[in-house]
This record gives sequence, structure tokens and C-alpha cells, in this order.
Amino acid sequence: MPVPQYRQFTKLQTRAARRRAWAISFLLSLTGLFIVPADAGPWMDPGDSGLRHDVQLLSDAGVVHAPLTSWPLAWEDVVRDIQSYEGNLAPAMEAARLRVLKQYRKESRIHEVRPHLRAAVANHPRQYRSFEATPREGGELEAGAEWTGSTFAYRLQMTAVKSPDDHKPLRADGSYVAALWGNWALSAGTQPRWWGPGWEGSIIMSNNARPIPAVTVQRHLSDPFETKWLHWLGPWQFLFTLGQLEGSRYVPHALLMGMRLTIRPTSSFEFGMSRAAQWGGQGRPEDLSTFKDILLGHDNVGNNGITKGNEPGNQLAGFDFRWQSPLFKAPYAVYAQAIGEDEAGGWPSRYTGLFGLETWGAWGRQGASWRLHAEYADTATGGLYSSHPLYDYAYQHHIYRSGYTYYGRVIGHTLGTDGRMESLGLLIDTAQGKTWDLLLRRIEPERDLATSPILHSIELSHSISWWSHTISLRVGAVRRESLAETSTQGTADAQWEWSF
Repeated sequence: MPVPQYRQFTKLQTRAARRRAWAISFLLSLTGLFIVPADAGPWMDPGDSGLRHDVQLLSDAGVVHAPLTSWPLAWEDVVRDIQSYEGNLAPAMEAARLRVLKQYRKESRIHEVRPHLRAAVANHPRQYRSFEATPREGGELEAGAEWTGSTFAYRLQMTAVKSPDDHKPLRADGSYVAALWGNWALSAGTQPRWWGPGWEGSIIMSNNARPIPAVTVQRHLSDPFETKWLHWLGPWQFLFTLGQLEGSRYVPHALLMGMRLTIRPTSSFEFGMSRAAQWGGQGRPEDLSTFKDILLGHDNVGNNGITKGNEPGNQLAGFDFRWQSPLFKAPYAVYAQAIGEDEAGGWPSRYTGLFGLETWGAWGRQGASWRLHAEYADTATGGLYSSHPLYDYAYQHHIYRSGYTYYGRVIGHTLGTDGRMESLGLLIDTAQGKTWDLLLRRIEPERDLATSPILHSIELSHSISWWSHTISLRVGAVRRESLAETSTQGTADAQWEWSF
């Protein structure tokens, strides 16, 4: 009986949707209950390389103690260390301190509505994105406002885009409502995220895809444990997020769970652990038992009675670190990230990953500074450590056949599946806040295919701010080499932003 079966299926999906909506509403209602007064400053979003450079510069100088590899960062967690620091700083460090405080005062005015506008154009939007926020489409116009109170904060914004690839001309990306509950921040919205120490990508959570609508609970301040048994972990940060993916995919409205823990046991070493899981969605179980199996890692076929028919979901998990000057006292750091696509013996296995090296210093005596990084990433499973990597595996799943994506773009590294990227970047930040950024990259996308091209790119970016305006310009070129042809394409984009 096709029609009754269809009606019954529709009823089940409607009930599931209602349960999800109720759960989200319940979590949102908690933001209005059990609140204690606190300075609920907003978050420092990923996307501004100059600001990230300044904060990292102060962290490596011993001024900032908070973990810095789980973006967005709470402004208050970073600024309280800067404001309480009483030592003398070199001109480059002092200039960085002043730039961060200026940005903080601009974005964290209590009990004031702060409107903003942004316009952007691009002839060829970046296919391979980095930490830096660049236009996603050929034309974008954004308007919004944010407000920060003693316990609540919100940002409401809407972006109109020209000829979007995902057929979504209006987007509420970057919007959120949030509140504090003790030292925990509860939020609901579409916030961009970046998990890990990389500058050109994150294997598990980056800004490559548009931000996913989610409810999130995270620590607000990263204070160490008071007990002596755990105090050695140092400042720590933890977050849990539950989002919902789009309906136009193989399993519509699948859920995405994410967890991340970062610790900083010493001022020079930061360690992070991340998990992400696709589960639920239309036609898939979403009950508490399934959620428990996801949390406990009971989701691999062949273990604990799991079969392809009752497999709870698709998980990724792994770790990352950044270690400042592990040898000698020169200003440099090594970092790496490894994320497993499978599990063996209770631990992630079949890794993809990245590693890099960065160094920094003063530029002249007027407060300017620079940062140089070299980074290598490989998204073929086992590509970092095996001469015979497993292709067509990373970010794929036999149930969630749309992959680890949101509106067609991978949620993890911008390379997608089976790619390799070598990059070299130089950033220069003047005392007045003018930023220059040079980026060279060699990319092998989908290298399991004989017809896959090799890309060489160069980009030069410049950003300047005065009063309430910020203008960013980027020009570059991409050379594409394949068996069939060799071609070169010029790229350019421009952004203007005004915030009151």
C-alpha cells in the first residue's frame, strides 16, 4: 500500500523534526534561566589573519595564556590577560597589544547596538580557502547589528549574494544569540569555526564550508582546574555543538555533533582533541540510544553488534598540537594535526593530516611585525605516512553518501578528498594596523585521478583600516597544468566593511 506507507513515513519524519525543534527550543530556553551576572563579551571570529597574528604574538611572549586553536575565541578570555599584564613589551609586542585592545573596544561596547555593513566583489572567488575570510561568491552585500549585555549577546545579520553555487541568495551566516550560565556560554546560530593550529586549513572543522546552524555549549573562560590533580593541565577549553545539515543531500537533514577539548599545560605547548559525527537525518535513528552509541564510539561495523543496517553514523576524531620552540630559544613553532577516518582499538585510525612550521619577529623599530609559515597537508588516508595511501576514503561514507560536506563543500580541509597542498605564507602587520599577506601554494587535487591537474598559485593581499572603515584587496594568479592543457587565470577581490 504505497500511499499509507508514504503517509506513515511522513508522519514519522514530521515527529522527528518536531523533536529536534523542541530540543533546540529547550536548549535556547536554558539561556534565559539560571543566569549569573558576568561580562558576556562576544567572540573573536576566525577570518582575520592580522588579528590572529597579534594574539598569537602576545601568547608566545607570555602575555596571553588562553588556548588559541579553537575559534571563535571569547574576547574576555584573551583580553583579561592583556589588560592585567604589567611587564614591559618590545615595540612590536606593544603595537600588537594596542591593536588587539582597539579591536576589542570596538566590538565589545556593553549595552550598545553596533550596526555594520559589508560589500564584496570577486572575479573568481577562492576555490581553496584559508583562515582568511574572503568572498564566497562574485558579489556579496551584508547588513547586520550586534549587541552585548551583561549576560546576553546577539548578532543578527543577512547577506545577499550573486549567483550562489548552492542556490541560496540570502544567508544568515554569522548570526547567533548567546548567554552565560556560570562559566558556560550557550549559543544558537550559524557561527564559523576553525579547529586546529593550521593557517591554510583544518582537517576536521574549518571555514571552507558555510557555517552550520547549531546549538553550542562551551566554556567561557579557560581557567585551570583548582584541584591539584588536574591543575597541571593548565588553561583548558571545551565545547559541544549539535547542528543540522541541509535537506538537499543523500540523507536529508542529517545531524552533526562536534566536540573539542584543548589544554595548555605549559606556556609553549597547546594540545587539542576533536571529534565530529554525522548521524540521524531522514530515515535514520535519532533516539538517545543512538546518541549514546555515537558518544561511546560504538558505531563501527563488526563491533558491539553493529551492522550496516543499524550503524549509528560516521565519525572523525583525532588530535593536534602547537609547540613553541621545542629546541633552542629562537622564535618559531611546530604544529600538526592528525584526524582518523576510522577506529581501531578504541583510538582513531587511517589518518589524514597536516603539519607546519612558523616563525615571527619585529619589522623595523616602529612596531611592525611579521610571521612566516610553511604548511603541508594531505587528505588521502594514510598519505602522510604511507607510500600507498587509501584513496576515495577521507570525508566519505557508505550511508552519508553526500560526504562530510555542507552545501557541497567539505566541512574539514579545503582540499577535499585525496588532495595535497604545500603552502608558504608571509604576513606583515604595521604598527598602524595595515596588513600585507603573500601566499604561495602548490596544490594537487584528487591526485588519485590521472587527469587531475597541478595548480600553482600566488596571492598578495592588503588590508587597511581607518576610523570605522576597513578595505581589503587581493590580487593573484593560478597556473593550471594538466595532461590536456596549461593555462593561467588571474584572480582579484575587494571588500569594504563599515562598523559603528
